[in-house]
Amino acid sequence: MLFSIWLTLLLTASLLMPTHQKRSPGKAARSKATSTPTNSTAAPVEPNVLQMTRGNFNSTLHAYEVVFINFYADWCHFSTRLTPIFEDAAVRLAEKLPPSAGVRLARVDCMLEVELSNMCNISKFPTLRLYYRGQPLRQEYRGQRSVEALVAYVEKQFNTSIKTIIDMQELDGIDVRRRSVIGFFESRKELSTALFFLLAERYKNDCDFYIRVGAKLDNVAFTEKMPTIVYRPDVARTHAVDEIFDGDAKLQIELEEWLFKKCVPLVREVDFGNVEEIIEQRLPLLVLFHMPDDVGSVKDFKSIVEMQLAGCVACGQFNFVTVNGLKFQHSVQHMGKTQRDLPLIAIDSLKFMYPYPKFKDMYIPGHLKMFIRDFTSQHLKHKLKMQHAIEHKTNLPPLSTFKDLGPSKHRYSLVGHDEL
Repeated sequence: MLFSIWLTLLLTASLLMPTHQKRSPGKAARSKATSTPTNSTAAPVEPNVLQMTRGNFNSTLHAYEVVFINFYADWCHFSTRLTPIFEDAAVRLAEKLPPSAGVRLARVDCMLEVELSNMCNISKFPTLRLYYRGQPLRQEYRGQRSVEALVAYVEKQFNTSIKTIIDMQELDGIDVRRRSVIGFFESRKELSTALFFLLAERYKNDCDFYIRVGAKLDNVAFTEKMPTIVYRPDVARTHAVDEIFDGDAKLQIELEEWLFKKCVPLVREVDFGNVEEIIEQRLPLLVLFHMPDDVGSVKDFKSIVEMQLAGCVACGQFNFVTVNGLKFQHSVQHMGKTQRDLPLIAIDSLKFMYPYPKFKDMYIPGHLKMFIRDFTSQHLKHKLKMQHAIEHKTNLPPLSTFKDLGPSKHRYSLVGHDEL
């Protein structure tokens, strides 16, 4: 009887025991093992392509020597196609370049980062732009959209853009068909020297850069003041002469304004390598079509444009260009002309072409300027007249051929480019 009462009390106590105290030793050990905290201090794996925002944009540009950015939109078909290529290029560069190279591939969603997109003047998707030491290269990347081409483009940025001069006779070997900038500095530690290197990277596609470091030269007049920066024009294509920078070489804004005017001249030679960039600006063109070996007409055209049209507010905004009339013979033929009519001048409004009556009239003081002013002042009337002609299919001037050389609709999604 007593044994039965004792057994009942024992079973009751067991049933009232908290459940966590009834676990077997094996279960408790396993529970303790699984509750061991994980290593929460492990560094997160960084993405191959960094997502940039307005918040991390500036800090990223200054954290790396080279930042190559893909400005994209999710709805853009060409952006979608580029995404895996850009990702693979980032992986390839990480494999090929040491961490000390300071390279970062990044991307900006322009639909989410509208303010940042506007600040960077993005007008088409995708736009690829490289920043070197916090500053964008003047020209965006417009090359092939392949892993190999993107990798080669980034690697190219590590090739020095400045040629060092030791013997002054080396200046005689400068290419007379290229614009050049020559810097004379007493030391590489000067602020002006560092600024010269920085701007040389930005404008290396527009000018050739040379540097000499050392004491001033008694037999070279323009090194009496140090540092000295000299612009040497492409004398094979212009009447211009050497010009010395007379500003403060330690002030970036001042020096860059001067370099831009010299390295990106008022009149530019157009070829199939740079025509897309020029047409994208959506400005009418004043074009000189010339034979390949006709240097005289090119020099004269440049001089007259610079003297008569550089400060002409009433002339409106134009891009002034010279082109090889044989390479662009389609445009020449479109105006009912042949190579026998070269040289010839025309305005291309990016809709229609308006030939200048006679090339020789260019030499009449003010005549070319009047041609430009007449076009500008009559532009609205031109548009109304052209609309009427289009509707009635009569008296149409030759259609523009240059508008088709702008950013291709088979390569970009254009934003607001009604003229292209």
